[in-house]
Formats: sequence, C-alpha cells, structure tokens
Amino acid sequence: MKKLLYLCLLLISIEAFSQQMVTIEYAVTPLKEVLLDLESKTTLTFSYAEASIVDKTITLSGSNLNESQLLSELANQTGLNFEKVSENQVIISVPPTKMDICGYLFDSDTSTPLPFATILIAGTIVGVTSDENGFFQLQEIEQDQNILIQYVGFSDKVIKASEYGVDDCKNIILFPEAQSLREVVVLAYLTKGIDKNSDGSFTLNNAEQGILPGLVEPDVFQSIQLIPGITSLDESASGIQIRGGSPDQNLIYYDGIKMYNTGHFFGMISAFNPYVTESAKVFKGGASPEYGDRISGVIDITTDANVPTKTNAGIGINGTHADGFLKAALGKQVALILSARRSYTDILETPTYTALSEKVFQNTKVVTDVTGQVIEDDDDDFSEVLGGDTFFFYDTSAKLLIQPSKNDNISISGLLTNNDLDFSSRDDEDITQDRLIIENKGASFNWNGTKFGKLRHSIKGYYSSFDSEYNNVISENFIEEEQNFRKNTVEDYGLDVNLALEFLPQHEVKLGYQYSNLDVFFELFRDEAGDGDIDPDDDDEIPLPPETRDFNVERNNTNQSSSVYGEYIFRPQNKGLVSLGVRGSHYSLVDKLYLEPRINIEYPLSPIFRIKGTAERRYQPVSQLIEFEDTQLRLENNIWTLSDGNEIPILESTQFSGGFLIDSGGWTFDIDGYVKNIKGLTSFTNGFTNAAEELSQGESDIFGVDVLLRKKIANYRVWLGYTYNNVEYTFEELQTNPFPGNNDVTHNFRISNTLDVKNWELSLGWTYRTGTPFTPVDSFSIVTGDIDFGAINSERLPNYHRLDASLLYKFGNSNTSNFRGTFGVSFQNLYSRQIPISVFYRVDENLETSAQELNQIEQLSLGFTPNATLRFFF
Repeated sequence: MKKLLYLCLLLISIEAFSQQMVTIEYAVTPLKEVLLDLESKTTLTFSYAEASIVDKTITLSGSNLNESQLLSELANQTGLNFEKVSENQVIISVPPTKMDICGYLFDSDTSTPLPFATILIAGTIVGVTSDENGFFQLQEIEQDQNILIQYVGFSDKVIKASEYGVDDCKNIILFPEAQSLREVVVLAYLTKGIDKNSDGSFTLNNAEQGILPGLVEPDVFQSIQLIPGITSLDESASGIQIRGGSPDQNLIYYDGIKMYNTGHFFGMISAFNPYVTESAKVFKGGASPEYGDRISGVIDITTDANVPTKTNAGIGINGTHADGFLKAALGKQVALILSARRSYTDILETPTYTALSEKVFQNTKVVTDVTGQVIEDDDDDFSEVLGGDTFFFYDTSAKLLIQPSKNDNISISGLLTNNDLDFSSRDDEDITQDRLIIENKGASFNWNGTKFGKLRHSIKGYYSSFDSEYNNVISENFIEEEQNFRKNTVEDYGLDVNLALEFLPQHEVKLGYQYSNLDVFFELFRDEAGDGDIDPDDDDEIPLPPETRDFNVERNNTNQSSSVYGEYIFRPQNKGLVSLGVRGSHYSLVDKLYLEPRINIEYPLSPIFRIKGTAERRYQPVSQLIEFEDTQLRLENNIWTLSDGNEIPILESTQFSGGFLIDSGGWTFDIDGYVKNIKGLTSFTNGFTNAAEELSQGESDIFGVDVLLRKKIANYRVWLGYTYNNVEYTFEELQTNPFPGNNDVTHNFRISNTLDVKNWELSLGWTYRTGTPFTPVDSFSIVTGDIDFGAINSERLPNYHRLDASLLYKFGNSNTSNFRGTFGVSFQNLYSRQIPISVFYRVDENLETSAQELNQIEQLSLGFTPNATLRFFF
C-alpha cells in the first residue's frame, strides 16, 4: 500500500514539474501580444487564424501559473477553444455556433406527455412536432437562437437553445392557458381532448382527442354520445337527443353557420370533416343567453381560429369516403383552410358500406291478421335491389383567416354538403323507386377583437340554405300504383353584434343584439289513383298536378326575429361561476315578445367538491314535423316548418337542474338531476303510429338523472355513464291519458375503457339501454283496411345492447420531418345482435286474394360493422 501511495505522489510531482510555471501581468492587452509573450516565456507554440483573435483582449496577473491554469483562463476570457494537441502545440479555434437540442414536453397538471406539439425556431417557420411521448429534437441550431413551443390549450413557451443539448434532454413543462385554466374544471372528462368547463359545458378538441369505442376518427356527434344525457336512438350521428329533447330542438353552429342538416347517408355519418374541426362546445343545459331559438342542447363547432405558423395538410380514406385538407399559411397574418370529402360508395362497396346500407335500406315486413296477430314472417331480405342503385355524398369547406393585429381576428367561412340517392327495389309484388337529394350550404363572417385590454367585441353574420327533395314511386307490372313527393327548403340569414366588458377583476357583463330572417317551405303530396305506365329508368318523372292528388299539404312561411340579450358573469379565483342572463325575442309570425331568463351557478365548496344548478326558459319558432306514412326511407322523414302560433305553436321549454361533482386522485364522480317541461309539441300523420292525418298539439314532461364515474390510472381510463330518463307526453287529441314519449328510454348505461401503449391506442365499450315504446295494433279489417290501434306507446321493443371496439396505431413523426400517419380499425356491434329499434305499419292489397293486409315494418338496429382508416399528415 505504501508503495502505491509513493507511486501516485511521484506521478503528480512529475506532472507538476513538466508544466512550465510563468509569471505574467496583462491589463487589457490584445490577445495577439499575449500569445507572443507566452511563446517567448515558454516552449508553447500557438496556431490560429488571424480573424479569430481580432478584438480579443486579456486582463490577467499572477505568479507561478502553470499551463493548465493559463490556457483555461485565456479560454474563459475570449470564448475561444485552446486545445493542446502535443506537448508544445496549442491550436486556437472558434467554438461551433450550431448545436442539436432535444427535450420532453409534459402537461403541468397531469404530468402526461404532450404529443404533436409545434416546436419552432423563433421568428421562422422551421421546426418539428413532438412525438407520442412528447419528445422532440432540433438539429443545427444556433446557440443564440430562441425556441418557441406551441400546444393547443397551453401557453406558448420560449426557451434558449444554449440551455439545452442533445446529451441533456430536459423535461419541459407547459401550462394551460390562463383562460383555459380558469374555465376548465375537469381535464380529460372521458378521455383526452374532452374537458368539462365551469359553466357545465363540454369542450371537445379534435387534435387532442383520444380514441373512443367503435370510432377511429374524432367525430363530434359520435363522441358526445358517450356523455351521459346525450344519445342517438336510431344509432345515427345526426339524431342527437339531449336530455329527452328531439334532434331538431338542438342549436347547431358550424363556424357561426346555423345548420339544418348535419349528416350524410341518412345521418349515419357526420357532415363535417373532423380534421379541420378544431373544437366544439356542447351544452346540455344552462347555455348563455347569446344562444337562442332552440329549446334543448347547443353544439357550437369551430374550425381553426388562429393563423397557423406553417402550412400543413392531410389526406385519408376509410370504409365509406376519402378526404383531404390544407391549412396554408399565406404569411404571418393570413391563412387559408380548405377541406373536401367524397364517398366512393357509388364505385366500390366495402363491408362498412354494406352494413350501413343494410340498415338504411332494409324493409322487413311482417303480415298480420284481422286481430293484428302475426300470421306470416316474410324473409327479412325480401327486397331485391335493382341495378339502378346509386348513392354518394360530398362536402367541402373553406375558411380565410386574417389577424391584422394581435387583438383582432377576422374569418370568412363557407360550407357545402350534398347527398344524392337513386334507389330501386323489388319484392314479390312491388317495384319501389326512391330519389332523394339533400343539399346544405352556408357562409359566415366573424370579427372578434379586444380594445383597452378589457373590452371585447364580436360582429358575426351568417347565411344558411337547406334544400331537400324526395320522390317515391310504387308500381306493379310497370303500372303506377302510388306516388309520394316531398320538398323542404330553408333559407336563413342573420347578424349578431355583442360587447363584453370586464369592469372589475372576475366580473364581466355582456350585451348583444341578434337579427335573423327565416324562410321555410314544404310540400307533401300522395297520389294512389295511378295514371298509367311509368318507366323505372326515367329520372325525369314529373310530379302530378295538385288537383289530381289524393293528399296534398303545402306551407310557406317567413319569420323575422329580433333579440336583445344581456348576461352578468362572475368568475371567482376558485374556478366557480355565477351567470345571470336574460334574452328577449320578438317573432314577426306571431307578433309577440318572449322573455327567456337564464341562471347558471357552479361553486366549489372545497378543492375537490363542487355544487351546481341551472334554471332557464327557452323558446323555439322553427321545428320539424314527423312524416311517417309516406316515407319508405325511414331515416329522412322530418320536415322543417315554422310556427304560426295556431296549428304549430311556438315551442316553450322550462328546465331546472342541480347536482354535484367530486374530482380527486384520478377519480371523477359527476351527478346531475333535471326536470324539463316542453309545450307546443306537434305530431303529423302517423307521428305516434295512429290513424290521424291532422296536426295535433301536446306537451312533454321529462325527469332525468345523469351520472358519470371515471378513474384514470397512468395511461388507462375507465368510465361508467348512466342516465335515468322518464319522458311523458300529453296529447289530449290523440289520447286522454298521458303516455310514454317516443324517446322515452328509461335506462341508458355505458362502460368504456381506453389504453395508450406507446404508439398504440385501444378502446372497448359496451352499451345497454331500455327498448323504445311503440303502439300495438288491436284489430285490422281485411275488407276496408282500417286499423284499430291500442294505447299509444303502450308496448316496448326489446332492450338494446352492443359491444364496440377500436384500435389505432400512430407512425412517422420523425424529428427531421413533419410527416406522420395513423392506421386504425373499429368494430361496432361485435356480437352482431340486431333488434327492432322502430316499428310502423302499412296497408297493402294482396294480389292473389284482393284482400287488404297489414304490413308491420320493423327498422332493425345496425349489424356487425367493421371500419378501417389510413391517414397521412404532412
């Protein structure tokens, strides 16, 4: 041991001796003079480029300094590299000015990675996006440059490149934006990208949204159906029912355009491209008084609101259609966003299209006897599709974004959606031809700005047009037996101007004015006399003149509404909310003023426990009649019409709700109870499967409870949603006693799971709900064809349940390219259980016996439906 110690001391002594000791005295001396002096005092030789040492000076004094101390001090004072390459040779060089940096991005609240964030070199459009783990890397960055990190819903962050390096990938924490932090109560209420706000609304962010059962794309209308209290009884994307209300009672905006048709393929597919939809705000109740003219939920969809920092695009295909989008940055203040989708179902039939079309075009028939009892079960597939079957849809949108200053945003948006169907089918007796065209187009202008830091203004204008035309012809042996025709048009344009002032911290008042002009036209006729031969291939069939029709209804109305609204909002620091508002509207059709008070209060009693309550009255001047008897295509039997204050009254809704929310340690428990009364309801023809062919009026009383229980464990989420709903209708002209409403689904239960594993996302969910009510037949006359119905909605269809699954894989997104992609598959109704979800009746004549027979038409639920998607982002 002693020998080893002596050896170490000897080596240290040799090293110290070998280094030359010098005494120096420099005061702001040019570096070149210092180097020459050192060469004269030592055996060192310095090699350098003259340009690298220009303007460098040294201030240093000391005695008995060794070489290491001397070279280290020279490097510190000059910022140059002094590298000793041999015993006496020293090379002086300029350090590299470029470097590689990397980091991991995390959410400050949840500590989860932030994928697909934008990381830019400040002042440029050069950058990358973070991967699924929040990791990013930038190469060849100047040390003196700043890096800008942007993520939707989070405050921008600027870091210095010199503080980061490839060998030291630091964790970078991003914080939610101040406004988002103030409004959001529960982040990831169900899954990523679905948050609950302090006003009771839900915000869906498509770019962040995680996978959901049965879905591989972030569709707004399909996604919100997993929120308790929101459902679609016909399994469609557009048939959204919120807290016992019907779909036409929902106010739906798309970039400020009021929408009257929101679905493709009879509502089975959403009409809006999800890849240009930035977010959607959804209210089940307690909406701000700026939302008017509807009595149920609010779905406010917006596309990108800010000019993108760089151009990006994407293309994709799934089992029904292909689409593409472009977000082009035309400078720092202007951008253009374009999107287009088109189905290819008129060219290629996929398993997805086959499953959807079997649901839409099915015509299951059960023949009953005089007592209404089933005497024959016809083949479920009795309809033979003829060669003329064609169907396609498309939609396109455009948006121009202008940001003339940091406090002003101007946008101009346009939208066009179209559905086109030409369908023919044959059974043992009939040939049925259906021709349907639905077109929805609109445009909007929006200018939002802030003045003096506390005064916000908004000016909005919109135009919306809806046009639906349907023609149905039934023939036997090419002799026309019946012709049905329906046309429905809506033209709506309006203006909204409002001001909002934060007059004290957390206190705000908003005042606004809205004007709209609404023209609605519909025409219905049916002719059963027959007028000779028809050609099934003739697309130019001319509707019969009114005087020859067996049944004819035509209505054309215009309504001008002017509304003034005001709202006081108090937002405490604890994320509470007090909103008191009122809306006053005058409708020209009835020449009457309607007042709508609104109250919305949510207050935390502790950091984890919140109570909430709402009260509101709302009115609706436009609604949909339900026209069952004359429609062969069961998912398109709704007709927009304006109220007239007489046969079709103004709809009136009064609603109260209350509940509490607990959110702690990854657990969320949310419960809401509500009561709602709706007056002014109408039915038309067989709206409740009765024999009346005139309008009848009534009201509904709704009592419900929405419950959610959710748990998050790392990257796994599980949630249970339950809704108790009791909908009772009173239509004294139809039946003396109240009866269950058509949408009375007593129990609705969902359990869903999602799991993120590296680049994979998996989801599995099961749905169960009570069967919907229907009206049975007591008796039927084979001579006259008269039907005697039982009590309205006195029986129920079988209970509904199905199992859905989804799998999504994300690839690409390299650190040197913005290219990335996704591939996913989904399966709806994995165990392929089909049940009737609606029933109606049709009287027909038996060709062999000439007797009248009663056909019970059952619309079955969706069967096993696979889907797949492949997308690329650039």
